[in-house]
Amino acid sequence: MSRLPQRTFLDLTCGLLESQSLAQLQERTESLLSKLFQADHVAFCRMNPELPTGFDWKASTTGHFLQSYYQWYQEDFVFRWLSQRPNTAWSDTEMLRGQKLVETETHRRSRESHLNLRHVLAVLLAPGGQMSGGAIALYSERVRPFSAENRRLLQSLTPVLSGAFQNIARFGALFSHSQLLEEMLRQEGANAIVWDARRQEIFRTGAVTSLLETWFPFRSDRDAQGIPWAWSDRLATSMAALDSTPHAWREKGEMSALEVCFTRLPRIDGRDLWELRLKEVHLVPEKWRQILTPRQFEAAVLVVQGLTDKQIADKLRITNDTAKDHVHAAFRRLGVSSRAELIALAKNA
Repeated sequence: MSRLPQRTFLDLTCGLLESQSLAQLQERTESLLSKLFQADHVAFCRMNPELPTGFDWKASTTGHFLQSYYQWYQEDFVFRWLSQRPNTAWSDTEMLRGQKLVETETHRRSRESHLNLRHVLAVLLAPGGQMSGGAIALYSERVRPFSAENRRLLQSLTPVLSGAFQNIARFGALFSHSQLLEEMLRQEGANAIVWDARRQEIFRTGAVTSLLETWFPFRSDRDAQGIPWAWSDRLATSMAALDSTPHAWREKGEMSALEVCFTRLPRIDGRDLWELRLKEVHLVPEKWRQILTPRQFEAAVLVVQGLTDKQIADKLRITNDTAKDHVHAAFRRLGVSSRAELIALAKNA
């Protein structure tokens, strides 16, 4: 193999391994396949009974030819042959066995689409024999057919092609499940981040970033993902344990608390996922600000935090008697008679 085709072959392999969707697969490998096989047209197909037509085609130059494929695929000699002999590369000379391609329904359809397909080299990829994989079709408008060397080369690529389509299916399933999970969390009003086992972020709901920045305002307190360094060991320990037991803790502020829950989610297509969910809880209802004076409100917050009158006095830098006056004034205005009733009122508000 000359230097140029070898470089093309390596680039092609990388493109196949890195593609996460059929569109990416086409974008990264179409021109390379065309160059490597000297093909005039390249078409990629993902087959899935759950798709509206059963076939999802991506092709730059044959899209109009294949867009109605689901209506005539049973008349296509390529599909008829490959569906009986998956995971093996075949050329039209082998598939037709002496019949001329120009006599086929496939050729007639190509002419209607202003193409002149003379030869084809293709492989249908069906992992485990299941007809839900994909296919690559290389078309030529030249008189000379694809060579035996072309067929051997495509056959050598079959394992990595099959892996590429399996990756696309896995990423597609993960994306669909992630979309559903994200929408569910959004409807719940939850603030959450979902990661995979390598702490790669799958998605985060909109308010998470600002919430973390509010509670941890110094950039040095957070890692590149905006997660507090102080949480790193907790998260690592939980992920290593591989159990579904939620790990919960609370960050306390002056007027509110941040409740944190880190838990393992059900696996999606064999992939481990974790959710970090945040909830900001105000220690007392904000509507109390309209009922109490600023000092009474501060005293009420500190009562809910469990402070005594003396501790409230020290915190607010006032006398013990003044602290008691603020606390009891808050009791009267809120219609309670004790610390326990005030705490219960705050929790149930």
